[in-house]
Amino acid sequence: MKYFYLAVLACLLTKLQAQTTTYFEQNFNSSSEAADYKGGGLNKFTELLANSPSTLDLSSQNLTFTKAAGSQVRFAKTDDLFTATPTVLYVQFTISANITEVSSATTPYNYLYFGNLNDNGSLPANASVFARLGFHFNTVGDSFQLHLQEGGSVNKGPYSGTKTITWVMNVSGAPTTYTDGSGHSGSLEGNKMDIWVDDSLEFDEASELSTGVVPNDFKFIWNNSNGTVTFDDLKIMGSIGPMPVELVYFRASPFGTKVRMNWATSQEKNARSFVVERSKDAELFEAIGTYAASGTTTQRKEYAATDEAPLSGISYYRLRQVDEDGTQYICRTISVVRDEADAQWKILGNPAVSSRNITVQASQKMTYELVSKTGRVISLQTQELSSRQTLLSPSEPLESGVYILRATAGGGSSSQRVIIP
Repeated sequence: MKYFYLAVLACLLTKLQAQTTTYFEQNFNSSSEAADYKGGGLNKFTELLANSPSTLDLSSQNLTFTKAAGSQVRFAKTDDLFTATPTVLYVQFTISANITEVSSATTPYNYLYFGNLNDNGSLPANASVFARLGFHFNTVGDSFQLHLQEGGSVNKGPYSGTKTITWVMNVSGAPTTYTDGSGHSGSLEGNKMDIWVDDSLEFDEASELSTGVVPNDFKFIWNNSNGTVTFDDLKIMGSIGPMPVELVYFRASPFGTKVRMNWATSQEKNARSFVVERSKDAELFEAIGTYAASGTTTQRKEYAATDEAPLSGISYYRLRQVDEDGTQYICRTISVVRDEADAQWKILGNPAVSSRNITVQASQKMTYELVSKTGRVISLQTQELSSRQTLLSPSEPLESGVYILRATAGGGSSSQRVIIP
């Protein structure tokens, strides 16, 4: 996604808040013996092992696997997490790694699976997997990547140190919204999932694997690369029930000197208005606009707003929904990074009207650099047309195509495309 989204606050109040149930929770604080965490049932694994010469250790009140060459470590719970399938499934845990030897395998990924699974060391067939999240230990040291098959192999990271992973899966086939206990909020189309690393949304509406499978079991298998991986604070929850407003998305993006916001709902119930709020620090918010909602409807509705005087740098926008009786809750909080330099200049006429001249308008004095699609820098002569406009003349006629014009002022720089027809 082009803009960095950050959800930082949970729902304040919801009359029809979806009911949330904890299915599994383990912080490994009760014992240092692996046998005490096995056997199935409440908060216990059905399988927890490290094949020799690999080991597992619980003495530090976490689950630490030390994997050696030629062996496998894994854990699983296959005695059903729930009886009623949730609308949204939440998975959260912390993970850190210290890799001593990387794998030479063609597909060196290690997966946490959810689906209809069993207790053994074999990789489950795709037809029995609802969703999976891969871990790529591709460098020696304390970093790792996350991996999905999303229209091809997609890796995110690397991440170093201990990271909190929050994995949110829409188990239903219909659009829904969510707010978890850590303050992450979002919207998901049917059979899509979000993956957060700490408070950063790394995978946004990624596809699940086999939507006809119920994610009632989970299983982690580590086959590739060697070293140490530590898990802690594993928690799995589900929510069942509708929200009063089903938010499809809430987005914001810089547009010249302004910030544009758009959001959509798939259904609303007794909704009176939406309030758009803004903050510099994600703590103190001010209202910048109130917009009429659609009352009660099952039809998709689109909304738009504009911040005419946005803040520079990073700023936070949140959407507050107000019911007819005054009940309020926060639908989502996002952030926008607005480069002040980018807002201070623009190209006049783009596609350009001439291959020999480019006119730019800027609010302050800037230096400019033109780069071709091959990366070659083309020298420019500059002529001040006025206090705000500058004529840039390339040292050679420009061929048809796309070029990058970079403007620099006060230590900051930004780039825009120049199109030569």
